[in-house]
Amino acid sequence: MLKLNHFAQLAALRSAHSTLHRQVLDSFLAGSEGDQDREKFVLKRLQFDTNPALFSKVEIVCTLMNCTKREFLEMAVIDAVDKAWAVFEDTYEEATGHAWTEEDGSADAQTDADQSQTNGQD
Repeated sequence: MLKLNHFAQLAALRSAHSTLHRQVLDSFLAGSEGDQDREKFVLKRLQFDTNPALFSKVEIVCTLMNCTKREFLEMAVIDAVDKAWAVFEDTYEEATGHAWTEEDGSADAQTDADQSQTNGQD
């Protein structure tokens, strides 16, 4: 039996992470004017082809979590980007002795471009 405090926690989490706005967005994008709505909301499409087994697992998880594939994949990508960013920053700081900044990225990109031109590469 579900205890009252667990029920209250569940209700609070549902309220805090309501998917109503995501469901509305999904219905707009699935409609006949989805491409126009995508432009209006300034959204970009992120997608990939995958094997049937992974697709099936995602569908099962989405059913269990009561969310759409778009919602699940958005959460998964956000989580993966956050983790990758943290690893990158930690590794960069360990290797250089200072935290990564946008200036570091700009300088690295410019250095790579300069080296490509020097080597005759595009």
